[in-house]
Amino acid sequence: MTTPGNTKRRISLVLISIGVPLLLIASFLAYEELIAGVSIPQPPSLESVLYVLAVVTYKVAFIAVIAWSGAILVTRGLQNL
Repeated sequence: MTTPGNTKRRISLVLISIGVPLLLIASFLAYEELIAGVSIPQPPSLESVLYVLAVVTYKVAFIAVIAWSGAILVTRGLQNL
């Protein structure tokens, strides 16, 4: 028989076990992007600079959303413990 406290603890552990891998994935993706770098097409024109800026912004936003959701899940899981 499960008690309310036991159920709350299980939910907390599930939230933490989902949040930590999300944070690890975000860190890994950020590290891969750091190592890969961004190649700027030659000659540097306004269009190529805007393209690079758009790509970098997209990647940063993608990684930020993953890290943010992982951090929220871990925080909620720890609060419920």
